[in-house]
Amino acid sequence: MSYREKKRIQGPNSKYAVAPIALATLLGSTSNLVYAQQDTSADASTLLEEIIITARKRSENLQETPIAISAFTNQELESRSLTNLAELGSFVPNVTMATGAGGSGGGSNLQVYIRGIGQADFLFTTDPGVGVYVDGVYYPRSLGGVLDLLDLERVEVLRGPQGTLFGKNTIGGAINVVSRKPVGDGTGYIEGTIGRYNRLDLRGSFDVALSETFFAKVSVSSKDRDGYGRRLDFFSGEETDRSGNENQTAARLALHWKASDTVTVDLSADYTREREQSVPEVLAFYDESVSAIAQLWNVLVADPVPMSTVFLTSEDDPFTTFATGPNESNLDAGGASMTINWEISDNIAFKSITAYRKMDGRFGRDGDGSPANYIATDNTQDQKQFSQEIQFGGTAMDDKLVWLVGGFYFDEYGRDENDVILASGLFNALEALPGTLDGSPLSAPTAPGGPGNPINISLDLDFDIFNEIDIKSYAAFTQSTYNITDRLGLTAGLRYSYETKDYTLDHQKVASGAPIINLTTVSDSWDSFTPLVALDYQMSDNALLYASYSRGFKSGGFNGRPINEGAVSSYDPEEVTAYEIGIKSDLLDNRLRLNIAAFYSDYTDIQLSAVSADENGVLQLVVDNAGDAEVKGFEVELTAKPTANLDVSSAIGYTDFKLTELAPGATDITLESSWPKTPSWTASSSIQYTIPIDNFGSFAIR
Repeated sequence: MSYREKKRIQGPNSKYAVAPIALATLLGSTSNLVYAQQDTSADASTLLEEIIITARKRSENLQETPIAISAFTNQELESRSLTNLAELGSFVPNVTMATGAGGSGGGSNLQVYIRGIGQADFLFTTDPGVGVYVDGVYYPRSLGGVLDLLDLERVEVLRGPQGTLFGKNTIGGAINVVSRKPVGDGTGYIEGTIGRYNRLDLRGSFDVALSETFFAKVSVSSKDRDGYGRRLDFFSGEETDRSGNENQTAARLALHWKASDTVTVDLSADYTREREQSVPEVLAFYDESVSAIAQLWNVLVADPVPMSTVFLTSEDDPFTTFATGPNESNLDAGGASMTINWEISDNIAFKSITAYRKMDGRFGRDGDGSPANYIATDNTQDQKQFSQEIQFGGTAMDDKLVWLVGGFYFDEYGRDENDVILASGLFNALEALPGTLDGSPLSAPTAPGGPGNPINISLDLDFDIFNEIDIKSYAAFTQSTYNITDRLGLTAGLRYSYETKDYTLDHQKVASGAPIINLTTVSDSWDSFTPLVALDYQMSDNALLYASYSRGFKSGGFNGRPINEGAVSSYDPEEVTAYEIGIKSDLLDNRLRLNIAAFYSDYTDIQLSAVSADENGVLQLVVDNAGDAEVKGFEVELTAKPTANLDVSSAIGYTDFKLTELAPGATDITLESSWPKTPSWTASSSIQYTIPIDNFGSFAIR
């Protein structure tokens, strides 16, 4: 029997039987440890909670899993008053989460970066660098990614490439969301939250047994809050509108069926509806000298007023703007899934996850923050997907080997229609002029202006954009852990992924009717092997040392904003090769948990905007694999329970993101540039004191 198996059967308190000794001695000792029998009368409330996770597609203790993971139980989510996934980023080291990805204006558009790797754009033509999974179902788009944290069992944030078990688009990491399953105990809850801006949040859940083997749970959430961004009429100063509000309703039905002693079936269906205003966006800086187009627009159009520094947002009132453009963020999203678990024998199990999801959204933004009709975007997106995953897992060789093999299929369709306004009305104004601006003849113009002047068309910057994607992905994977000795374990895994993408586009100029790209379809495909090797050494009952090597890839894609036919191109996947060492420890009779990880990543073929030339020498703006980088850093997470009523937690992360190579045509970035959404330091800390109230509950100060 292995050391880990012994720990499992000894009982819930036996793992905390190490006598308190100095941290340095504990972490440095590998033999001749002195053990003392723990007082079995100790109150479990004085100990840190053991957290069971499924980050490796099997249930195991967080502290025995050789991956840098931050796990939040339902109780921890509630104590932090977290209501959506984006808010969680404030508590995880080297992680940033934001809404309104890529300046979309959409409050349900999630943008996640882990250790400097994520997704800058919200278009369907590009993929995320961090994968989001809910009960094993992949959510591939930023739209709809700001999930409501409704009735969850836990959320796991895995840092570093997860290409073996989770697959594509997890080169930065993965977020594993696990909902609470019905148990048929007849319990439920209702809770409410009130706050500023007329905030009123209501949520509740009820769990019921429909029979001895069939259980159901219904969970509902409602959020309502006025916007914190104020839009003012520039001339009167009166408030005309707001932005940044919440108006969401979410519901989930979960069914659990014990079909037999060895088979369980979980069915779930969910729906989310949002009718909100845009994420607040303000005009913080304007330099009219850098844009000849802005100057020309001010002279010829200025609708209804010219662009000017007079519209800059005041530092004393940072969420007030004079914007008049699009101001909506709507979402309808839902789906259903079925998970079947079959214990084939004592040491072989089968799992199937089948899911279908669909979502529709519309969101827009005023990009100039002024009354001027100068910059705005309005997006309509709809997407649907089907996925199927199967897993076989078990143990062998007297339980020394824990193994898993599986397959994955994913089919996605997405459509994006985008209205872009930039210097609106400029083309019509130029056409109305009697001649060119520099006096050159219309037969051979050298400047815009005058009816029929072909140069005018280049300044028609109101676009009607249509993008459509069709993606099919296939994968086979395996991962096994072999206990070489009672304390030393070796994990190895490999995944093969193959993907095909079709991209259909039709981009037109609105005022002139001139085509940017006529209806066109381009296709490409990619495949990748993503391995993992990890060693873990159980230094003592409560200290695990590990080291790992892993690879991951972010899917290839297409340039979603081509300015001419030559720019309709695909780009290859990004790749990351990562090395990580870490230690996980429970100290001081399990009252102090200290986890430390250090990493180095070789990040290659980064997808960036770049200027290139076609075979005729015409310049074009493309997205290409135009950069490489080295990423290194560390994370420290500490959780302590000095007394039964006192909880302390702290986390700190450091990321050194250094670009090492850029293609000559890479735009808007240099080797010295700061990388977006990647601060060098991230930190959080909290203290909570809970006062029990007899026969009622408790009162917590945080």
